[in-house]
Amino acid sequence: MTRQERIIVTGLGVLSPTGLGHADFWKAALACDTSRLAGARQVTLASSFEPAAHIPAHLLPQTARVTQMTLAGTDWALADAELELSDVPAEGRSTVFANAFGGTDYVGQELRKLWTLGPGHVKPYLSYAWFYAANSSQASIRHDAHGPAWTLVSGQAGGLDAVAQACRHLRRGGRVAMTGGFDSFLDPIGREVASGYLAAADARCPDASSVVGEGGAALVLETDTAHPRPSAPYGQIKGYGTSFDPVAPRPGDSGLERAVRAALIDARVDPADIDVVFAGGSGPGLDDVETAAVAEVFDGRAVPVTSPKTLTGEMGAGGAALDVAAALLSLHHQVIPPTARPEGVRRPPGVDMVYDRPRETRLGNALVLARGHGGHNSALVVGALN
Repeated sequence: MTRQERIIVTGLGVLSPTGLGHADFWKAALACDTSRLAGARQVTLASSFEPAAHIPAHLLPQTARVTQMTLAGTDWALADAELELSDVPAEGRSTVFANAFGGTDYVGQELRKLWTLGPGHVKPYLSYAWFYAANSSQASIRHDAHGPAWTLVSGQAGGLDAVAQACRHLRRGGRVAMTGGFDSFLDPIGREVASGYLAAADARCPDASSVVGEGGAALVLETDTAHPRPSAPYGQIKGYGTSFDPVAPRPGDSGLERAVRAALIDARVDPADIDVVFAGGSGPGLDDVETAAVAEVFDGRAVPVTSPKTLTGEMGAGGAALDVAAALLSLHHQVIPPTARPEGVRRPPGVDMVYDRPRETRLGNALVLARGHGGHNSALVVGALN
């Protein structure tokens, strides 16, 4: 990112198993109620999102659930930003969303018709409704955005990658970027597609439960000189880094650590300037790698670390976007949401895990981490507005 105007987050639209809208999500994050997770070997957490209550009727037969979530989240983020898009040239509006699985529910629904009723009963919308790019494309159409419409497909890291790509649009003269990530894969086909994630989680920790959820977050990004804001922004996007794990890693070569250091350099901050880390929290095996990378970057300093995703489960590309929203809300309210401590799991060495209850403290910068399936690492630095 070139050093020009600050990029600020003016609106949030959140859908998660713990609440619709950022206010309900944040309340649940601070409460850290884990009663829904107790006892079950595999936990599936659906949201309470009802598309017909939030999406125009003519779009319902044309769109998969994940696209409907993206459209609703974007609407909520724009309303939260108190932004009149009519004041922004269409060419200055972009839509940049991440998605890991596509519209698997739409595929299953139409394939069942094909097998049981015949091809004449399959909706023509199937040709595009299932596709990853449908989210950004439909949001672009709905909000008459003539700027770039990008789709990022990089697994659980996608939410961070989408925000970084949206920042690039603004750095090149764009006015408003609608960005974030969503996923919904709780239908039978989606669960089969996601089985690699679940199997990997089970193998890493055979005695723990696997938790998956649906949802994500939409963010409205603007430059801070675009026009006067009636409401206070949540914070700013300061820096981004990404990397891939090598196929044959050398001793001490951590791709996640390289991504973190790149993000800190891009943000022009030192490790000492980071007040909290929002970890990816993808499971015990990957958590060990994440803990080691954080301990190495912060060189013995026990930086506070949290992972609110323990309440929502793995959410594909939606998880990282939701973590960005949580980090911004944390800066906005000056409190760190807690991590739900799994039974039998001890505090990892070298980091200060924020367990069980919120922690009020002074927060200036937050580091958000995400790791995609197969070795894709991303890191994002967000900061409070001084």
